[in-house]
Amino acid sequence: MLKKFVSSLLAVLLIAGCAGGGAADETVREHKPVAEMAEGLVSTLGMENDLKEVKERVLYGMFFETRKDAEDNFVTDGKVYRGEDKNADTIGVFETTDNAKCIEYLKKYLETQKANSQMYSPEEVFKIDNAVLESSKDGSVVVLVISSEIEKAQTAVNELLK
Repeated sequence: MLKKFVSSLLAVLLIAGCAGGGAADETVREHKPVAEMAEGLVSTLGMENDLKEVKERVLYGMFFETRKDAEDNFVTDGKVYRGEDKNADTIGVFETTDNAKCIEYLKKYLETQKANSQMYSPEEVFKIDNAVLESSKDGSVVVLVISSEIEKAQTAVNELLK
C-alpha cells in the first residue's frame, strides 16, 4: 500500500511540474501590446488626423514579404499607421522573434520608400532618411517612426521602450 501511495504521489508531482509555466510565461513579455504602443505613439506625436491604420494582411506583405500564418514568419504581432498619398509618415510597432531580421526588412522598406519618394515626392526624403528605428532592450519589440518631428519622435520612442 505504501508503494502505491508513493508512486501515486510521484505521478501527481510529475504531472503538476509539467503543467506549470503560467507565472513564468506571463513574465516573459513585459511590454504593452503592440497595438496599444502604436496608438500611444500616434497620440503622443499628434498624428491622429494624418495617419490611417494599415490592415494586418497588408502589413506583413508590405514590410516583411510574408503572411502572418507563414511558417518562417518572425513577426508575431504588429500594428502600423501610415500617411496617405505622398505622405511618408509612418508609425509601426512590431513584436518579433528575430530582431536582426526584422530590422533588416524594415531597412529595406525604408530604402524602397526613399527611392519612390525621390521620384514622386522629394520633400519626404528627409523624413525617411531620419526615420527612428529602435528595438527594446530584449529585442522582442521593434519600433519604426517616420515623421518630420524627428527629435519628438526619438524622445517618444525612447520613452516607450525604456
